[in-house]
Formats: sequence, C-alpha cells, structure tokens
Amino acid sequence: MNDFLTAYYDDDAGQQRIGSQAALDELLDRVANLPRPTWVELVSADELTTMNIGLGAAFSSLTLYDDVDGSAKYRSAGTLAEPQEATFDYGGVPTTMGKGSAITVKEARAAASEFFATGRRPELVAWELAAD
Repeated sequence: MNDFLTAYYDDDAGQQRIGSQAALDELLDRVANLPRPTWVELVSADELTTMNIGLGAAFSSLTLYDDVDGSAKYRSAGTLAEPQEATFDYGGVPTTMGKGSAITVKEARAAASEFFATGRRPELVAWELAAD
C-alpha cells in the first residue's frame, strides 16, 4: 500500500505531495495542459520506485526506475500502430522519450493510478528494460 507520492514537473512548482487519487488526477490534468509536452516525475512513498510520465502530446510514454530488487530502468512497451516520438520538458530540459515507448494517454493515466495505489511498477502496461 502506498500512502502518497511525491511529484515534480517544474522548478517553479517544486515538489508536491500527492495524497489522493483526486489530487493525482488534478496534477496530471494540469501537466497535460501546459504549453509544452512535459514529463511529470512520481516517486513512491518509500522512494524505491520513480515513474516519469510524458503528458501534453497526442500520446504518452513512461519511464520507471526500480530500486526494489537492485537497480533497473524500464520504459513502456509501445502500443501504438505507428512509432511515435516526442520531446518532453523535464524541469526546463528538453528530454526525448525512449524510442518505441509510445502508449495512449489513457494507458499512461491508468498506470499512474496503479502506481499511486501500489508504489510499484504498474502491471496494467507492458515494460521493456531500457538499454541506456
């Protein structure tokens, strides 16, 4: 069980503690409506798992850092018929998503909800180990 997440997407906004599904939905809506596509970073309460969600484009992408059983980096396994690519802003730094990691925004938001509930790698989406 995960009681809260720590969220970050912009130096001006700073870190935010997210303690409810409603607060998470509000954060994701706010980030999706920023002028540029943006990564939002969500950190589990125990700080062992971090998930980044790209929002604000017609599709999304996920990156997950898992330090529960060692250290591993995953990215969402793409589910879209055509390869998509985007650059998302991360605290003022343009950062390109992993190639082949594009998923629907609906899938990404469902993964964020599962991550909020568990604090662990969501099982609602498929993952690939990231090579970089």
